[in-house]
Amino acid sequence: MRKVILALTLCTLLTASCKKEDIKPEDVALQAAKAYYDQLLQGDYDAYLEGMLKGDSVPADYRSQLKLNMQMYIERQKAEHKGISKVTALRATSDTVSHTVNTFLSLAYADSTEEEIVVPMVEKNGVWYLK
Repeated sequence: MRKVILALTLCTLLTASCKKEDIKPEDVALQAAKAYYDQLLQGDYDAYLEGMLKGDSVPADYRSQLKLNMQMYIERQKAEHKGISKVTALRATSDTVSHTVNTFLSLAYADSTEEEIVVPMVEKNGVWYLK
């Protein structure tokens, strides 16, 4: 599932750009971060976990705890802001020291407030992961 979404994201970037050279790694990381957060909002916690660096090697009991934390986060946002209605990709910057890309997403809440968050991403074997 994760590879399909990332492939679709890359295809979208490729068609939006006239030349392959115009595609920046930061843009791919930004779209991947947005896709992971969209999965989180849809309740696809397994896909979100697969998007985490080394998420595939998390022990089952810890994995279930992480999923419970994600559910609690979404429920808390519903209680405090009537839920998150939309995730928007804003920008991304490279951190050459830590070899990561900091992606900036905007979370639009159903109560008409917004919040900007930073999501660090790291590339491994051509795939961008949540750090």
